[in-house]
Amino acid sequence: MTQFIHPIKQNAQEYQAARFLTYASLGANYETIKAVARQGISNWLEDQLKLSPSTSFKDTTWEIWEHFWPQYIGIYGRDFIVNHGDAVLPYWFYWKMAWWNNIVKSEDHVRQRVAQAYSQIFVISENSNLQLSGPGLADYYDLLYNQAFGNFKDLLYNISLHPMMGFYLSHINNPRSDPKRNIHPDENYAREIMQLFSIGLYELNIDGTHKLDAEGNSIPTYNNDDIKEFAKIFTGLGPAGYYWPWEDYSWVETEWNSEYNKTPATTINWKPMIPFEKWHEPGPKKLLNGKIIPAGQSTLEDIRDAIDNLFNHPNVGPFIGHQLIQRLVKSNPSPAYIARVATKFNDNGEGVRGDMSAVIRAILTDSEALDFSSRGKAPAKKLREPLLRYTQALRAFNASNQSGKMWNWGYLFDEAVSQGILASPSVFNFYLPSYRPNGPIAEEGLTAPEFQIHTSATSINYINLAYDWFMNEYYMEVSTKAGQSVHNAPSYEEKDLDPQDYVYLDLSDEIALARNPAALVDRLDLILTGGAFSEKTKGNIVQVISQITGRRDRVKAALYLSFIAPDYAIQL
Repeated sequence: MTQFIHPIKQNAQEYQAARFLTYASLGANYETIKAVARQGISNWLEDQLKLSPSTSFKDTTWEIWEHFWPQYIGIYGRDFIVNHGDAVLPYWFYWKMAWWNNIVKSEDHVRQRVAQAYSQIFVISENSNLQLSGPGLADYYDLLYNQAFGNFKDLLYNISLHPMMGFYLSHINNPRSDPKRNIHPDENYAREIMQLFSIGLYELNIDGTHKLDAEGNSIPTYNNDDIKEFAKIFTGLGPAGYYWPWEDYSWVETEWNSEYNKTPATTINWKPMIPFEKWHEPGPKKLLNGKIIPAGQSTLEDIRDAIDNLFNHPNVGPFIGHQLIQRLVKSNPSPAYIARVATKFNDNGEGVRGDMSAVIRAILTDSEALDFSSRGKAPAKKLREPLLRYTQALRAFNASNQSGKMWNWGYLFDEAVSQGILASPSVFNFYLPSYRPNGPIAEEGLTAPEFQIHTSATSINYINLAYDWFMNEYYMEVSTKAGQSVHNAPSYEEKDLDPQDYVYLDLSDEIALARNPAALVDRLDLILTGGAFSEKTKGNIVQVISQITGRRDRVKAALYLSFIAPDYAIQL
C-alpha cells in the first residue's frame, strides 16, 4: 500500500506532477504521479519522448478478431461464412476493443496522449464506409501513434498516402481530367489538407493572429483555383493490394492486377497507396506562393513537392501548434504561447523544421501549461472532453480483469456523450477549434471547443454513465463471446459475461483511507485534478460520504461525486 501525502499541504511537487499529467497522459495513477514528482517534469518528459512505440493497434485488432473468428464458424458453419463473408468482417468494434485494451495497459503516456490529439486534427471516422474496416482504422491510428514525435512533413505525406484517408476524403482512385466525359479530379482531399491539416483558411502571424490587408480584412491562404490545382496532384493513387479473407480462413494479400476501378474499403490491404501513372493528371501544377510543379514528373514526385510546399508555408507552425495546445492544455492560449510553440516548429534549435518532439516539449513545458496556481488564481484552461474522463477513470485506478482481455466495445459511451475514438461525425471533428458557446465565454471573445458536445442530453448522460461506473462497478462493455448474429457486435448482456472478463478497479488504497473521509477526498482531489477542488466541493463530498458506513461504498460514492463535480469537469 502506498503512503498518501496531500500535495498542496505537504508536497507541492506531487500536486504539480498530477496537474501536468492531466495534459500529458490519458490518465495516471498515484504511483506515476509520485514518479514524475521524484524525477522532475522535464526529466520524466525527456524519457517519455525517447520511448519507442510499445504496441500495435492493428496487431491487437487481428488478435481479437482471431479470438472471435472460430466462434463464428462454430455458430454458422463453413458454408455460411464462405457465402456471406462480408457479414463477419472485422468491423469497427474490433478496432475499438483493441484501442481500449492497449491504452489502458500502456506506459508510453505522452505518445498515447499525442496520438489521441492527432486523431482529432487529422480526422478519419468510422461514421463512413470505413466502419467495415476495423484493421484499416487501427492501421491509420498506428500511423498517428508511431509518428507522434517524428517530423510533421513525413506525417503529412504518410497521411496523404494512407488508403483509409484515401477512402474517407475520396482521393483513392481519383482520376485525371477527361473533359469530353465531364470528369474532373475530386477536390475533397485537396481542400481539407490545406484547410484542416496544414495551413488553415487565413494567413497567420507567428503568434496565430490573422494577417490583415490594407482594409483590415483577413487574407485567405488559398482560393478555388488553388484547390483545383492541388486536386490534380492527388490523382492516380490506388490500392497497393487486396486481401481475400475466405480462402482457407486466412487473410491472403493479392496483387492488384485488374483495371483501375472503384473498390470498397473492406477489400484492400492497408499498405500506402501506390501510383498508377496513366490516371495521374499530366502537365504543370501551380502551388502556393508562386511555386510551380513542372510537367513530366511522376505521381509521387508531384505529391512530395506539394507536401513540401504546404510544409514550408509560414502558417503551419501557428496553425497546428494552436490546435495541439487546445487539445492538450488549454482552449485559449495567449498569442505569446502560440508564438513560442510555432518558433520551435520552425526550428527545433538545431536547424530542423517540423520536429514534433520539440513541438510537444514546447507545449507541455511552456509557462502557461505549468501555471500551477491554486484555484482562484489561475484561469480555467479547458473543459475535459468526455473520452479523457473515461480513460482517466480506468488508468488512475489500474483497471484490470483476470483474463487480461480489456476488450471494451465502448458503444454505449460513444452514443451517450457523442465522442469516441475515430468516431467523429465529420472531418471537422467533434467540435470546432473556434467554437464559442453563447453566454459569458462568447461575450469575452473566448473559445471552448469541447462545449460543442456538452449539451443538456450529453451532460446528463455522462452523469448516468459515471453512476454506472462507480456505483454499479460497470466499467467496460467487455465480452469474449460471439454475439447471436454475425451482423451485430458481440453481445454485452450481463448474463453472457465471463467472470474472468469482468473489469475491476484497484481501490485498495482508497478503501484504506475511507475511515477518514477528508483524507479520502484529498487523495481523489490529487489524483484526478492535481488539487483543483475547491474547499466547498471537498466539504460537500465529505459531508455526503460521511453518512455512508461501508468503506467500499464510501469510496464508490466519493468517486462518483468527484467525477461529476464541476471542479473536475473544468481542467485548470
